[in-house]
Amino acid sequence: MSHAIAITQDTAIVPVAQAAVSLGTLQAASAVALVQGAREMAGALADVIERQRLATVIQGRKHVNVEGWTTLAVMLGAVAREVQAVETDGIYTAVVELVRMSDGACISRASAECGDESPWNKRPRYARRSMAQTRATGKACRLAFSWIMALAGYEPTPAEEMPDKQQSDDDLLISSAQHKMLEARISELGLNRDGVKTWITRRFGVEHFRGLNRQQFAELLAQLPKMAEIKAKREAEQAEQEAKAEREAIQAEAQPEPEQPAQIEPEPEQPPTEAQKRTMKAKAARMEEAAKDLRAIRPYRSGKTRYREAEEAAILENEARHLRYEAETA
Repeated sequence: MSHAIAITQDTAIVPVAQAAVSLGTLQAASAVALVQGAREMAGALADVIERQRLATVIQGRKHVNVEGWTTLAVMLGAVAREVQAVETDGIYTAVVELVRMSDGACISRASAECGDESPWNKRPRYARRSMAQTRATGKACRLAFSWIMALAGYEPTPAEEMPDKQQSDDDLLISSAQHKMLEARISELGLNRDGVKTWITRRFGVEHFRGLNRQQFAELLAQLPKMAEIKAKREAEQAEQEAKAEREAIQAEAQPEPEQPAQIEPEPEQPPTEAQKRTMKAKAARMEEAAKDLRAIRPYRSGKTRYREAEEAAILENEARHLRYEAETA
């Protein structure tokens, strides 16, 4: 424990114990030690802000978003609490307190408004109220902890309070949580990730998902099901083309060979061998299977396609019966 020197009236030197210094959950034996502890906390805070991208560059300077400020407050054992929100002529004024979690004591208080400036004067009421609360929260954190944010290497003014920041949250880049949600949605729909990246490059001029802002992110999320629908349609068309090609191949194989010109002295027809009979039966089975497939998909067809495929199925069945009869009676 450090000591200060006190001089009494008779000039005797008496050491006086100095009380410990505390700030939220940060405690130290002296002010110097408290600043040193704040430096260490600032380093940890900077790691979180950079990793989670909680700062916005405005006019070449890094201003921390309200999420970064509330992170610092929680690190110091405090949370934000809205006290009041009042609307007057479309302008919302919010009052927010920072409350120490250990005993509920108020350690900072601030008010902020939103609603008369562009583009917020054209936004819904809930959006204006939310931004007023956001600004008041950042301001309350700034009043209490701006010196620690400065130690972390950032501007002491929250991004939401900056004039150049009086813009929609849609212009902010997506968060890590939104990026993870986007990746999961792409995987869930079975889409090609590189194909989606090609789409955002053409649509937004953005090469990576992390480069999307929140408005672009919302548009992409709405577009993903449409991409999946187009993909499924193409796959169905490809499967239909392959099935049609297979049916045509079976039908071509089942076509009777062209008749030979009559011979003056025809030789007696030889009965098919056992191997030929097996071949005839196998061919008949394939034709029956093809006819069965045609009849299975017929209820989902319409118009001329339904009748054409019904005729094809009947032809295949007749030819299959003929082959099977020849193989069994020869």
